[in-house]
Amino acid sequence: MKQYFSYFKFLWIVLGALILLTAGTAVVKNAISGRSNYHAPEERVYDEADVLTDGEEEALRELIAKREKAAGCDIVLVTIDRSLLTEYGLTDTDSNWEYCMQNYADDFYDEHHYGYDTDFEGNGVLLLDNWYKGEEGSWLSTSGSVYQRFSSRMIDDVLDDVDEMVETSPYKAYRAYINDIYRLMARSNGLARLMNPIALFILAAAAALIFAAIHLKFREGEKTTSAETYLENGSVRFNVKKDTLVNKVVTSRVIESSSSGSGGGSSGGGGGHHSSSGASHGGGGHRR
Repeated sequence: MKQYFSYFKFLWIVLGALILLTAGTAVVKNAISGRSNYHAPEERVYDEADVLTDGEEEALRELIAKREKAAGCDIVLVTIDRSLLTEYGLTDTDSNWEYCMQNYADDFYDEHHYGYDTDFEGNGVLLLDNWYKGEEGSWLSTSGSVYQRFSSRMIDDVLDDVDEMVETSPYKAYRAYINDIYRLMARSNGLARLMNPIALFILAAAAALIFAAIHLKFREGEKTTSAETYLENGSVRFNVKKDTLVNKVVTSRVIESSSSGSGGGSSGGGGGHHSSSGASHGGGGHRR
């Protein structure tokens, strides 16, 4: 019996590893796909500017609830109709407008403890849309995995989709925002959907059985060599070879590299900064 188990020990090792892999996969999948922050309010749509009907607000809430799990992040929408420049005591310049929108959006996110996985620097995004005359525009605040994923260009693309429809149909513009976040974040979270523990176990087990069968088949083959097979006239013959260094040439070359700034170009971290609470956020805005 001991010899039997020794003969198949490779198969037992593989099967044991598969069991551990399956259990670990289930834990990781649950950690990726399950929301673990319960400090944030359930509300996701704050239409203070009153640009949506009650039915449109409810439809957006339902869409967000559907998209958040696949995206692995909180998705928040805030509309206002207020002069933030006056509230912050600043003159009307583009840089001051950006400062006000950024701080209001970040503080709103932090103070409400949003974040899919944690209430500080948790995975999430907030779109702030101001309808106050002369200060119209949108700001996208990113946090956690969204901040790590979104470059400045990706932020601009989302805001472009909002700008395209917001004046004629705020509802369609905000739907586009939600669906853009879902599309871009679900792609980066695709691992969670692929990590089906049962499917992985079956696939890996089948591969292990095939490998074991081939391995055992080879062991059944006839022994065709011995210790004397490669001896010449009963003695060992060694061919000695050596390399002699004749000359050495070293060539050095400076390779120029380009790196994007903290604002992010084609990689994540677009608009990186810290909010008043000290949390890391990304973001960007379009003034209409």
